[in-house]
Amino acid sequence: MADPGGQPAPGFGSAAHPASGPFPAAGDGVDRAISAAARLTTGPATAPLATFGCRVERGWPTWRPSTLTLAALAIAIGTRVILWLVTWVSLRALPRLGYYPAQLPDAFLAGFPALDGWARWDTAHYVAVARLGYGDPTSPSPHGGVGFFPLYPMLMRGLVEVAGVAATPAALAVAGIVIANVAFLFAIPLVARLAADHVGEGAARQVVALLCLAPFGFFFNAAYSESLFLALAAGALLAARRNRPWVAAGLAGLASGSRLFGLALVPALLLGAWRRGASRRDLLATAALAPLGAVVTTVYFWVETGTPFAYFRAQATWGGWDDHLRAYVTLFTRHPGEALGGDPRHLVIVLNVLLGVVAVITLPAVWRRLDPATALFTTLIVVVHAGFTWVSLGRYLLPAIGVWVVLGEVLTRPRWRGWPRDLAFATSAILLTLLTVLFSHGFWVV
Repeated sequence: MADPGGQPAPGFGSAAHPASGPFPAAGDGVDRAISAAARLTTGPATAPLATFGCRVERGWPTWRPSTLTLAALAIAIGTRVILWLVTWVSLRALPRLGYYPAQLPDAFLAGFPALDGWARWDTAHYVAVARLGYGDPTSPSPHGGVGFFPLYPMLMRGLVEVAGVAATPAALAVAGIVIANVAFLFAIPLVARLAADHVGEGAARQVVALLCLAPFGFFFNAAYSESLFLALAAGALLAARRNRPWVAAGLAGLASGSRLFGLALVPALLLGAWRRGASRRDLLATAALAPLGAVVTTVYFWVETGTPFAYFRAQATWGGWDDHLRAYVTLFTRHPGEALGGDPRHLVIVLNVLLGVVAVITLPAVWRRLDPATALFTTLIVVVHAGFTWVSLGRYLLPAIGVWVVLGEVLTRPRWRGWPRDLAFATSAILLTLLTVLFSHGFWVV
Protein backbone atom coordinates (compact mmCIF):
# COMPACT_ATOMS: atom_id res chain seq x y z
CA MET A 1 0.00 0.00 0.00
CA ALA A 2 1.12 3.53 -0.52
CA ASP A 3 2.50 5.22 2.57
CA PRO A 4 1.08 8.63 3.38
CA GLY A 5 4.31 10.18 2.18
CA GLY A 6 3.24 9.03 -1.26
CA GLN A 7 0.37 11.47 -1.65
CA PRO A 8 0.19 13.31 -4.96
CA ALA A 9 1.18 16.83 -4.02
CA PRO A 10 -1.46 19.45 -4.70
CA GLY A 11 -0.55 22.67 -6.38
CA PHE A 12 1.42 21.27 -9.30
CA GLY A 13 3.74 23.84 -10.67
CA SER A 14 5.48 24.95 -7.46
CA ALA A 15 8.98 26.21 -7.97
CA ALA A 16 11.79 23.89 -6.96
CA HIS A 17 15.27 24.70 -5.84
CA PRO A 18 17.32 21.86 -7.26
CA ALA A 19 20.62 21.44 -5.63
CA SER A 20 23.22 18.77 -5.66
CA GLY A 21 26.53 18.07 -4.13
CA PRO A 22 29.70 16.30 -4.99
CA PHE A 23 29.62 12.56 -4.64
CA PRO A 24 32.57 10.29 -5.34
CA ALA A 25 31.47 8.60 -8.46
CA ALA A 26 33.04 6.27 -10.78
CA GLY A 27 35.88 5.56 -13.07
CA ASP A 28 38.23 2.92 -11.90
CA GLY A 29 37.79 4.47 -8.46
CA VAL A 30 34.69 2.32 -7.92
CA ASP A 31 36.67 -0.89 -8.16
CA ARG A 32 39.47 0.57 -6.06
CA ALA A 33 37.05 1.73 -3.35
CA ILE A 34 35.34 -1.65 -3.09
CA SER A 35 38.65 -3.50 -3.16
CA ALA A 36 40.09 -1.17 -0.53
CA ALA A 37 37.13 -1.82 1.75
CA ALA A 38 37.78 -5.53 1.40
CA ARG A 39 41.52 -5.16 2.06
CA LEU A 40 40.89 -3.06 5.15
CA THR A 41 38.84 -5.87 6.61
CA THR A 42 41.16 -8.76 5.80
CA GLY A 43 42.40 -10.79 8.72
CA PRO A 44 42.80 -14.33 9.99
CA ALA A 45 39.55 -16.22 9.71
CA THR A 46 37.89 -19.52 9.98
CA ALA A 47 34.41 -20.57 8.90
CA PRO A 48 31.65 -17.94 9.11
CA LEU A 49 29.02 -18.29 11.80
CA ALA A 50 26.05 -19.18 9.69
CA THR A 51 23.50 -16.48 10.19
CA PHE A 52 25.45 -13.46 11.33
CA GLY A 53 28.64 -13.64 9.28
CA CYS A 54 30.86 -13.94 12.37
CA ARG A 55 33.72 -16.34 13.02
CA VAL A 56 33.90 -19.73 14.62
CA GLU A 57 37.32 -20.47 16.10
CA ARG A 58 38.25 -23.76 17.77
CA GLY A 59 34.62 -24.76 17.70
CA TRP A 60 33.41 -21.70 19.62
CA PRO A 61 31.47 -18.83 18.04
CA THR A 62 33.04 -15.41 18.37
CA TRP A 63 31.53 -12.03 17.65
CA ARG A 64 34.38 -10.84 15.48
CA PRO A 65 32.64 -10.00 12.17
CA SER A 66 33.68 -11.59 8.91
CA THR A 67 35.61 -9.89 6.15
CA LEU A 68 32.43 -9.52 4.11
CA THR A 69 30.58 -7.93 7.03
CA LEU A 70 33.33 -5.39 7.61
CA ALA A 71 33.60 -4.62 3.91
CA ALA A 72 29.84 -4.05 3.73
CA LEU A 73 29.96 -1.77 6.77
CA ALA A 74 32.88 0.18 5.30
CA ILE A 75 30.91 0.85 2.12
CA ALA A 76 27.75 1.73 4.05
CA ILE A 77 29.46 4.08 6.49
CA GLY A 78 31.62 5.71 3.83
CA THR A 79 28.69 6.58 1.60
CA ARG A 80 26.63 7.86 4.52
CA VAL A 81 29.36 10.12 5.86
CA ILE A 82 29.56 11.77 2.44
CA LEU A 83 25.78 12.16 2.20
CA TRP A 84 25.69 13.67 5.68
CA LEU A 85 28.38 16.21 4.73
CA VAL A 86 26.54 17.12 1.53
CA THR A 87 23.23 17.75 3.31
CA TRP A 88 24.90 19.66 6.13
CA VAL A 89 26.70 21.99 3.72
CA SER A 90 23.64 22.45 1.50
CA LEU A 91 21.35 23.35 4.42
CA ARG A 92 23.88 25.84 5.74
CA ALA A 93 24.27 27.43 2.31
CA LEU A 94 20.70 27.36 0.97
CA PRO A 95 17.27 27.78 2.60
CA ARG A 96 14.79 24.93 2.65
CA LEU A 97 11.66 25.10 0.52
CA GLY A 98 8.30 26.18 1.86
CA TYR A 99 5.73 23.59 2.84
CA TYR A 100 3.50 21.97 0.25
CA PRO A 101 -0.25 22.11 0.96
CA ALA A 102 -0.44 18.45 2.03
CA GLN A 103 2.81 18.47 4.02
CA LEU A 104 2.86 18.44 7.80
CA PRO A 105 5.31 20.89 9.45
CA ASP A 106 8.61 19.05 9.93
CA ALA A 107 11.05 21.73 11.12
CA PHE A 108 11.83 19.76 14.26
CA LEU A 109 15.57 20.35 14.07
CA ALA A 110 15.79 23.64 12.20
CA GLY A 111 18.64 24.85 14.40
CA PHE A 112 20.71 21.74 13.70
CA PRO A 113 21.49 21.50 9.97
CA ALA A 114 23.53 18.34 10.54
CA LEU A 115 20.29 16.51 11.39
CA ASP A 116 17.48 18.71 10.10
CA GLY A 117 17.46 17.37 6.54
CA TRP A 118 16.93 13.80 7.69
CA ALA A 119 13.59 14.52 9.40
CA ARG A 120 11.28 15.43 6.53
CA TRP A 121 7.85 14.47 5.22
CA ASP A 122 6.64 11.20 6.81
CA THR A 123 8.83 11.86 9.83
CA ALA A 124 6.14 14.25 11.04
CA HIS A 125 3.58 11.43 11.04
CA TYR A 126 5.90 9.07 12.91
CA VAL A 127 6.65 11.79 15.47
CA ALA A 128 2.92 12.39 15.94
CA VAL A 129 2.27 8.70 16.57
CA ALA A 130 5.27 8.36 18.89
CA ARG A 131 4.19 11.42 20.88
CA LEU A 132 0.40 11.06 20.97
CA GLY A 133 -0.30 7.44 20.11
CA TYR A 134 -3.19 6.48 17.83
CA GLY A 135 -6.59 8.13 17.71
CA ASP A 136 -5.69 11.32 19.55
CA PRO A 137 -7.98 14.10 18.24
CA THR A 138 -5.11 16.60 18.46
CA SER A 139 -2.83 14.49 16.26
CA PRO A 140 -1.77 16.31 13.07
CA SER A 141 -1.62 12.96 11.27
CA PRO A 142 -4.93 12.20 9.49
CA HIS A 143 -7.24 9.67 11.15
CA GLY A 144 -5.18 9.85 14.31
CA GLY A 145 -2.09 8.36 12.69
CA VAL A 146 -3.51 4.94 11.81
CA GLY A 147 -2.00 5.21 8.34
CA PHE A 148 1.32 4.19 9.89
CA PHE A 149 2.22 0.87 11.45
CA PRO A 150 3.39 0.96 15.08
CA LEU A 151 6.78 -0.75 15.47
CA TYR A 152 8.95 2.15 14.31
CA PRO A 153 7.20 4.92 16.29
CA MET A 154 7.12 2.61 19.33
CA LEU A 155 10.89 2.26 19.10
CA MET A 156 11.22 6.03 18.76
CA ARG A 157 9.22 6.58 21.93
CA GLY A 158 11.06 3.78 23.70
CA LEU A 159 14.48 5.22 22.88
CA VAL A 160 13.45 8.64 24.21
CA GLU A 161 12.14 7.07 27.41
CA VAL A 162 15.32 5.03 27.91
CA ALA A 163 17.43 8.13 27.30
CA GLY A 164 15.49 9.90 30.05
CA VAL A 165 14.61 12.98 28.01
CA ALA A 166 11.26 14.63 27.41
CA ALA A 167 9.29 13.24 24.48
CA THR A 168 9.38 16.48 22.51
CA PRO A 169 8.98 16.44 18.72
CA ALA A 170 12.68 17.27 18.34
CA ALA A 171 13.78 14.44 20.65
CA LEU A 172 11.51 11.97 18.86
CA ALA A 173 12.83 13.07 15.46
CA VAL A 174 16.41 12.51 16.64
CA ALA A 175 15.39 9.10 17.99
CA GLY A 176 13.91 8.24 14.60
CA ILE A 177 17.13 9.17 12.84
CA VAL A 178 19.22 7.15 15.30
CA ILE A 179 17.02 4.06 14.96
CA ALA A 180 17.02 4.27 11.18
CA ASN A 181 20.81 4.47 10.99
CA VAL A 182 21.41 1.70 13.52
CA ALA A 183 18.97 -0.52 11.63
CA PHE A 184 20.81 0.35 8.40
CA LEU A 185 24.08 -0.88 9.90
CA PHE A 186 22.38 -4.18 10.71
CA ALA A 187 20.57 -4.45 7.38
CA ILE A 188 23.54 -4.01 5.06
CA PRO A 189 25.64 -6.93 6.42
CA LEU A 190 22.55 -9.15 6.40
CA VAL A 191 21.87 -8.30 2.75
CA ALA A 192 25.57 -8.89 1.98
CA ARG A 193 25.47 -12.34 3.62
CA LEU A 194 22.26 -13.24 1.81
CA ALA A 195 23.76 -12.11 -1.50
CA ALA A 196 26.99 -14.04 -0.88
CA ASP A 197 24.96 -17.21 -0.38
CA HIS A 198 23.65 -16.86 -3.92
CA VAL A 199 26.34 -15.15 -6.00
CA GLY A 200 29.54 -15.25 -3.94
CA GLU A 201 31.32 -12.68 -1.81
CA GLY A 202 32.83 -10.74 -4.72
CA ALA A 203 29.44 -10.07 -6.26
CA ALA A 204 27.98 -9.45 -2.80
CA ARG A 205 30.22 -6.41 -2.43
CA GLN A 206 28.81 -5.10 -5.70
CA VAL A 207 25.31 -5.70 -4.33
CA VAL A 208 26.14 -3.67 -1.22
CA ALA A 209 27.59 -0.84 -3.28
CA LEU A 210 24.50 -0.74 -5.52
CA LEU A 211 22.13 -0.73 -2.56
CA CYS A 212 24.09 1.98 -0.74
CA LEU A 213 24.15 4.09 -3.91
CA ALA A 214 20.51 3.45 -4.86
CA PRO A 215 18.94 6.75 -5.99
CA PHE A 216 16.36 6.66 -3.18
CA GLY A 217 18.70 5.02 -0.68
CA PHE A 218 18.82 8.12 1.50
CA PHE A 219 15.50 6.94 2.96
CA PHE A 220 17.50 4.31 4.84
CA ASN A 221 19.03 7.07 6.94
CA ALA A 222 16.10 9.48 7.23
CA ALA A 223 13.57 9.12 10.05
CA TYR A 224 11.58 6.56 8.06
CA SER A 225 10.93 2.85 8.65
CA GLU A 226 12.78 1.75 5.49
CA SER A 227 15.98 0.49 7.10
CA LEU A 228 14.15 -1.20 9.97
CA PHE A 229 11.95 -3.08 7.52
CA LEU A 230 14.94 -4.08 5.37
CA ALA A 231 16.87 -5.37 8.39
CA LEU A 232 13.93 -7.47 9.59
CA ALA A 233 13.12 -8.81 6.11
CA ALA A 234 16.74 -9.68 5.31
CA GLY A 235 17.15 -11.27 8.73
CA ALA A 236 14.03 -13.37 8.25
CA LEU A 237 15.09 -14.60 4.81
CA LEU A 238 18.62 -15.36 5.99
CA ALA A 239 17.38 -17.22 9.07
CA ALA A 240 15.10 -19.28 6.84
CA ARG A 241 18.05 -20.23 4.66
CA ARG A 242 19.92 -21.31 7.80
CA ASN A 243 16.97 -23.58 8.69
CA ARG A 244 15.94 -21.48 11.68
CA PRO A 245 12.20 -21.26 10.91
CA TRP A 246 11.15 -19.92 14.31
CA VAL A 247 13.68 -17.10 14.17
CA ALA A 248 12.61 -16.33 10.61
CA ALA A 249 8.93 -16.29 11.58
CA GLY A 250 9.59 -14.07 14.58
CA LEU A 251 11.51 -11.53 12.51
CA ALA A 252 8.78 -11.63 9.88
CA GLY A 253 6.21 -10.94 12.59
CA LEU A 254 8.16 -7.84 13.61
CA ALA A 255 8.47 -6.79 9.96
CA SER A 256 4.70 -7.03 9.53
CA GLY A 257 4.36 -4.75 12.54
CA SER A 258 6.52 -2.13 10.86
CA ARG A 259 5.05 -2.16 7.36
CA LEU A 260 1.96 -3.75 5.86
CA PHE A 261 4.17 -5.34 3.24
CA GLY A 262 5.83 -7.40 5.92
CA LEU A 263 2.96 -9.73 5.05
CA ALA A 264 4.83 -10.55 1.83
CA LEU A 265 7.20 -12.56 4.01
CA VAL A 266 4.41 -14.95 5.02
CA PRO A 267 3.94 -16.75 1.67
CA ALA A 268 7.65 -16.35 0.95
CA LEU A 269 8.73 -18.14 4.13
CA LEU A 270 6.04 -20.78 3.76
CA LEU A 271 7.13 -21.52 0.20
CA GLY A 272 10.75 -21.75 1.22
CA ALA A 273 9.96 -24.00 4.19
CA TRP A 274 7.76 -26.28 2.09
CA ARG A 275 10.43 -26.58 -0.59
CA ARG A 276 12.97 -27.52 2.10
CA GLY A 277 10.66 -30.22 3.43
CA ALA A 278 9.93 -28.50 6.75
CA SER A 279 7.86 -30.25 9.38
CA ARG A 280 4.17 -29.51 9.85
CA ARG A 281 4.98 -27.88 13.19
CA ASP A 282 7.43 -25.46 11.57
CA LEU A 283 4.96 -24.63 8.80
CA LEU A 284 2.22 -23.92 11.34
CA ALA A 285 4.58 -21.81 13.45
CA THR A 286 5.54 -19.77 10.40
CA ALA A 287 1.90 -19.29 9.39
CA ALA A 288 1.02 -18.17 12.93
CA LEU A 289 4.00 -15.97 13.83
CA ALA A 290 4.94 -14.30 10.54
CA PRO A 291 1.75 -12.20 10.15
CA LEU A 292 1.38 -11.55 13.88
CA GLY A 293 2.52 -7.92 13.80
CA ALA A 294 0.00 -6.97 11.13
CA VAL A 295 -2.77 -8.96 12.83
CA VAL A 296 -2.21 -7.32 16.21
CA THR A 297 -2.01 -3.89 14.57
CA THR A 298 -5.24 -4.42 12.65
CA VAL A 299 -7.09 -5.61 15.76
CA TYR A 300 -5.82 -2.62 17.74
CA PHE A 301 -6.89 -0.19 15.02
CA TRP A 302 -10.27 -1.94 14.91
CA VAL A 303 -10.76 -1.45 18.64
CA GLU A 304 -9.63 2.19 18.47
CA THR A 305 -11.62 3.21 15.39
CA GLY A 306 -14.48 0.73 15.13
CA THR A 307 -13.40 -0.64 11.74
CA PRO A 308 -10.83 -3.25 10.71
CA PHE A 309 -10.16 -1.16 7.60
CA ALA A 310 -8.89 1.89 9.47
CA TYR A 311 -5.44 1.68 7.90
CA PHE A 312 -6.84 1.61 4.37
CA ARG A 313 -9.23 4.47 5.06
CA ALA A 314 -6.32 6.54 6.32
CA GLN A 315 -4.33 5.65 3.22
CA ALA A 316 -7.23 6.81 1.04
CA THR A 317 -6.62 10.31 2.42
CA TRP A 318 -3.62 10.53 0.10
CA GLY A 319 -5.32 9.04 -2.93
CA GLY A 320 -5.62 5.64 -4.53
CA TRP A 321 -4.84 3.88 -7.77
CA ASP A 322 -6.44 6.59 -9.92
CA ASP A 323 -4.24 9.26 -8.35
CA HIS A 324 -1.03 7.27 -8.00
CA LEU A 325 -0.93 5.46 -11.32
CA ARG A 326 -3.68 6.13 -13.84
CA ALA A 327 -3.25 9.90 -13.63
CA TYR A 328 0.43 9.55 -14.48
CA VAL A 329 -0.22 7.11 -17.33
CA THR A 330 -2.57 9.70 -18.79
CA LEU A 331 -0.05 12.48 -18.26
CA PHE A 332 2.87 10.60 -19.82
CA THR A 333 0.91 9.31 -22.83
CA ARG A 334 -1.12 12.41 -23.66
CA HIS A 335 1.14 15.19 -22.41
CA PRO A 336 4.74 13.93 -22.50
CA GLY A 337 6.06 17.45 -22.80
CA GLU A 338 4.41 18.40 -19.53
CA ALA A 339 5.77 15.27 -17.88
CA LEU A 340 9.37 16.13 -18.78
CA GLY A 341 9.32 19.89 -18.96
CA GLY A 342 6.51 20.93 -16.63
CA ASP A 343 6.30 20.48 -12.89
CA PRO A 344 9.72 19.20 -11.75
CA ARG A 345 8.03 16.74 -9.41
CA HIS A 346 6.99 14.77 -12.47
CA LEU A 347 10.66 13.95 -13.02
CA VAL A 348 10.67 12.06 -9.73
CA ILE A 349 7.78 9.95 -11.04
CA VAL A 350 9.67 9.34 -14.30
CA LEU A 351 12.65 8.08 -12.31
CA ASN A 352 10.34 5.89 -10.22
CA VAL A 353 8.92 4.31 -13.36
CA LEU A 354 12.37 3.68 -14.86
CA LEU A 355 13.48 1.95 -11.67
CA GLY A 356 10.28 -0.08 -11.68
CA VAL A 357 10.95 -1.23 -15.25
CA VAL A 358 14.46 -2.31 -14.30
CA ALA A 359 13.11 -4.22 -11.29
CA VAL A 360 10.49 -6.04 -13.36
CA ILE A 361 13.08 -7.01 -15.98
CA THR A 362 15.23 -8.67 -13.31
CA LEU A 363 12.46 -10.93 -11.98
CA PRO A 364 13.10 -13.94 -14.28
CA ALA A 365 16.75 -13.92 -13.20
CA VAL A 366 15.66 -13.55 -9.57
CA TRP A 367 13.76 -16.83 -9.82
CA ARG A 368 16.67 -18.55 -11.57
CA ARG A 369 19.41 -17.42 -9.19
CA LEU A 370 17.79 -17.06 -5.76
CA ASP A 371 16.03 -19.35 -3.33
CA PRO A 372 12.21 -19.52 -3.59
CA ALA A 373 11.55 -17.49 -0.43
CA THR A 374 13.71 -14.53 -1.48
CA ALA A 375 12.41 -14.75 -5.05
CA LEU A 376 8.75 -14.69 -4.01
CA PHE A 377 9.27 -11.88 -1.50
CA THR A 378 11.08 -9.82 -4.15
CA THR A 379 8.39 -10.50 -6.74
CA LEU A 380 5.57 -9.44 -4.43
CA ILE A 381 7.37 -6.23 -3.49
CA VAL A 382 8.02 -5.34 -7.12
CA VAL A 383 4.81 -6.41 -8.83
CA VAL A 384 2.28 -5.19 -6.28
CA HIS A 385 3.92 -1.81 -5.77
CA ALA A 386 4.60 -1.21 -9.47
CA GLY A 387 1.01 -2.16 -10.28
CA PHE A 388 -0.53 0.01 -7.59
CA THR A 389 1.45 3.24 -7.35
CA TRP A 390 4.13 5.17 -9.22
CA VAL A 391 4.37 7.64 -6.37
CA SER A 392 7.17 6.66 -3.96
CA LEU A 393 7.87 3.59 -6.10
CA GLY A 394 11.64 4.07 -5.91
CA ARG A 395 11.41 3.98 -2.11
CA TYR A 396 9.08 0.99 -2.05
CA LEU A 397 11.51 -1.02 -4.22
CA LEU A 398 14.41 -0.62 -1.78
CA PRO A 399 13.65 -3.86 0.14
CA ALA A 400 13.36 -5.89 -3.10
CA ILE A 401 16.54 -7.74 -2.15
CA GLY A 402 16.53 -10.10 -5.12
CA VAL A 403 16.67 -7.20 -7.57
CA TRP A 404 19.86 -5.88 -6.00
CA VAL A 405 21.43 -9.34 -5.90
CA VAL A 406 20.78 -9.92 -9.60
CA LEU A 407 22.03 -6.47 -10.60
CA GLY A 408 25.15 -6.88 -8.47
CA GLU A 409 25.90 -10.23 -10.08
CA VAL A 410 25.40 -8.75 -13.54
CA LEU A 411 28.00 -6.06 -12.81
CA THR A 412 30.63 -8.74 -12.15
CA ARG A 413 30.28 -10.21 -15.64
CA PRO A 414 33.11 -9.42 -18.09
CA ARG A 415 30.95 -7.41 -20.49
CA TRP A 416 29.94 -5.06 -17.64
CA ARG A 417 33.39 -4.55 -16.16
CA GLY A 418 35.14 -1.29 -16.85
CA TRP A 419 33.24 1.74 -18.11
CA PRO A 420 29.70 0.21 -18.18
CA ARG A 421 29.87 -0.66 -14.50
CA ASP A 422 31.53 2.64 -13.66
CA LEU A 423 28.80 4.50 -15.54
CA ALA A 424 26.11 2.62 -13.62
CA PHE A 425 27.69 3.47 -10.27
CA ALA A 426 28.36 7.09 -11.28
CA THR A 427 24.78 7.65 -12.49
CA SER A 428 23.30 6.13 -9.36
CA ALA A 429 25.64 8.12 -7.09
CA ILE A 430 24.77 11.40 -8.82
CA LEU A 431 21.04 10.71 -8.57
CA LEU A 432 21.38 9.70 -4.92
CA THR A 433 23.22 12.91 -4.09
CA LEU A 434 20.75 15.11 -5.96
CA LEU A 435 17.68 13.46 -4.45
CA THR A 436 19.19 13.55 -0.97
CA VAL A 437 19.74 17.29 -1.21
CA LEU A 438 16.26 17.87 -2.63
CA PHE A 439 14.68 15.77 0.13
CA SER A 440 16.65 17.54 2.85
CA HIS A 441 15.40 20.89 1.53
CA GLY A 442 11.77 19.74 1.61
CA PHE A 443 11.27 19.05 -2.09
CA TRP A 444 8.58 16.54 -3.03
CA VAL A 445 10.71 13.40 -2.93
CA VAL A 446 8.55 11.05 -0.90
